[in-house]
Amino acid sequence: MGDRAARAAARRLERQRRSAEDEVGRLLDVTIELIERSAPVIPSVSDIVAAAGISNQTLYRTFGSKDELILAVLERGTLRVAETLRDRMSATEDPREQILTWIHVVLRQVSDEELARTSRSVLGYLNQTGTAVQAGSQMELLMPITELLTPPLLALGADPVYDGACVSDLVVGAMRRHLWNATTPSAEELDEIGRFVLRGLGAGK
Repeated sequence: MGDRAARAAARRLERQRRSAEDEVGRLLDVTIELIERSAPVIPSVSDIVAAAGISNQTLYRTFGSKDELILAVLERGTLRVAETLRDRMSATEDPREQILTWIHVVLRQVSDEELARTSRSVLGYLNQTGTAVQAGSQMELLMPITELLTPPLLALGADPVYDGACVSDLVVGAMRRHLWNATTPSAEELDEIGRFVLRGLGAGK
């Protein structure tokens, strides 16, 4: 294949890639909107394809199953939280403040009633089907969030693997407790968890 033919083929593949990404994005947007409206019930495949204006074959060609689609919805939400965390944490260079920001942002996710209701629907569905457990994906899905603890932990001389796991287990565990109980953390709880974590890291003020 000549250079021009190779470049033409590359351009065609790039257009196909962008088209596929746009199609996946639209399908996720539609699915999230339906979940928000139908929570706590997860919409059926027929509801999703009808709202997206696609066929069952297109959905299953894009995602191997409904479970994979719902898992992708959860993954998108996790990435958005990670983006928010990254922005908020970058506002300070103090590693202690970065960790406190991480704690507050993660726990505040359950303060949005609509977001919390949607999250309960998605997680409840995945737990019921066993998808998250089978795929070993719960830890993997949280990775974009938990790995943001690494720089401030290193700056404090802490172990980003073991200490990071302890901080993550504590904070994410508290978030899940509030999520399933449909409660929100108080300002006092947020402050106390922050103080507890910093004391445990030997960085308490």
